[in-house]
Amino acid sequence: MRRLRLWHDFREAHVRDIPFRRGLNIVSSPAGPTAQQVSTGHAAGKTLLCRQLRYCLGEDTFADPADTTAIRSRFPNGGVGAEIRLCGETWVVRRGFGSRADDRAKRGERIEDLADDAYRGTYDTFRAELESFAFNDGHRQLLKALEDVDVPWPYVLAWLTRDQECRLDGLTHWRHPESSSHSPVRKAAAETRLNVLRVALGLYSVQSNAARRRVSDASLAVSAAESEARQCEERFKVLRKDLALALNLDEAKVWPPPPVELLQDEQIALEAHVRQLDGLLDQRIREVRAVEITQQQKADEQAFEATKAEHAEVEQQIEAATDTVAIDKERLKLLSKDSSDAWAALRRAKHPTCPYDDTPIDVEKAKFVCPLPRLPDAAATKQIAEDSEELRKKVADELATHERDIAKLKGRRAALSTRIKNFESRIAAHQFAIANASQDSQAAWAAKGTLRNFVAAAKSLDEARVVEKREKEAQKLILEQKNEHLTSYSTFALTKWFDVLVKQIVAQEAMGEVSLDGKGLHATIQWRGRRRSVALNSLRIVLFDLAAMLCAVEGTSSAPAFLLHDSPREGDLDPWTYARLFETVFAFGEDEDSAPFQYIVTTTTEPPQGEIRQRVRVELSARSDATRFLLVDL
Repeated sequence: MRRLRLWHDFREAHVRDIPFRRGLNIVSSPAGPTAQQVSTGHAAGKTLLCRQLRYCLGEDTFADPADTTAIRSRFPNGGVGAEIRLCGETWVVRRGFGSRADDRAKRGERIEDLADDAYRGTYDTFRAELESFAFNDGHRQLLKALEDVDVPWPYVLAWLTRDQECRLDGLTHWRHPESSSHSPVRKAAAETRLNVLRVALGLYSVQSNAARRRVSDASLAVSAAESEARQCEERFKVLRKDLALALNLDEAKVWPPPPVELLQDEQIALEAHVRQLDGLLDQRIREVRAVEITQQQKADEQAFEATKAEHAEVEQQIEAATDTVAIDKERLKLLSKDSSDAWAALRRAKHPTCPYDDTPIDVEKAKFVCPLPRLPDAAATKQIAEDSEELRKKVADELATHERDIAKLKGRRAALSTRIKNFESRIAAHQFAIANASQDSQAAWAAKGTLRNFVAAAKSLDEARVVEKREKEAQKLILEQKNEHLTSYSTFALTKWFDVLVKQIVAQEAMGEVSLDGKGLHATIQWRGRRRSVALNSLRIVLFDLAAMLCAVEGTSSAPAFLLHDSPREGDLDPWTYARLFETVFAFGEDEDSAPFQYIVTTTTEPPQGEIRQRVRVELSARSDATRFLLVDL
């Protein structure tokens, strides 16, 4: 990386131009002892600068989601560019914050040349070049066998430019799972990351792929055997529980069989235990009481059917009588009106009135005084009234008789309903006894089948456990062979540089070692015993990366001699350790024109004065917009 340039708008002049040289490069954001100085040392844009460098080197994102939204809103036509040395050639790249279709790249020395729209969409040529340079053809063949590694460069880039969110937790922990980098490393298995790292460090071969496949196949076989054993065990437990319920025994007495006596054949003892269980089931079958249909039950069923028929007949009689009562009530209503009218007519016939002035008429006297129309016959009218009243009384008596009949029928129906319920209760009780006996019998016979299935399940479980044990033993042997294979790789070069760095930075009496075994790649620091402090854990990862970079300088590693560390656990390392780190890296590449590596580190720790202080490429601060990386507060 030779230069990083920042635009708020590509149509205008760039707003930042940060040069980088060979050797040590420091991005400083010093935090002083006061609260205000501490606050200005953070949130100044160091991590954002690292994300921009990663963006230029092929990562898909340039900031976290919140900052990405803010940057695109503030600078829709802005972007970032870089001058990058690749395989002895200089490339210039320019990537926008908005559309990816405008990303540009070319071989050349001047970023300004990319202002020509003829280079729109040419960035993919540079990305392809990145993919081809990180590994040689032999390494790429090895990586093809790693099924989940489509493109190796993002893995190498993730290792060389660790996420700050990872906080240097482990040698192969490069991108945090919740990181917004979109790097495939986030979802890759730890073994995949380790294998890519081993390829880059020259600790992987065709035999490694073969060993990995054997281990993978063995792991799959063990998983399948364990799954089969679990399924067999579940079936075994279910059948044992069912058999224990059927025999009314504790599960422990059903299985396992009693301990084998001295000199007793185990198979014979097992068969004897099964015969004992079968005998208990036969005894239960014999104990099931048969329930027969008695004469009383038959009589109850016949009486039940007869009573139901009688009850139905009474229901019909009640219905017919109810219809008759309804008709009689309507007749009585009409006859009552007729009778009332007849008696009213009789009263008028006995006491006639003048048709002119409605005054009472004396019939005997009126015969000789004035002519009258023909008067009603009182005797005939009386007879009609008496006949109507007689008919009304007759119908009323018939109605009362029918109502009394209905009441008797309803009483009879209630009695029949009670008898029916009693019969139903007795019949249901008997049927329930028959059903229980039948169920007990079926359960007893079914338990015989359960016993057969249980014996088969116990045998299947034993066989599955034998297979599981055999597969695990085979896996153990394969892992041992893999560990033997790993010992064939020499970590001498890594250990040499790691030990040098440990002695320079930790203490002269301290020792550093890098080892490879079946559990992975390890970098350990021995200093008055093996140390496991948080600070040394962070430091050993920083020193491991630096050792790998120095191996790349020697040619024992295929990775680029390039490294970017974003504020590596500054809270855990004291200023003196940081100073020795800067001094040591500086000593390995004092000449900025000829240093064989490039190390970029961001820090809030004040670099030492003198020549190292001159390696500060840019100083950022949150105290004002002018000193922030983006020159604005997002």
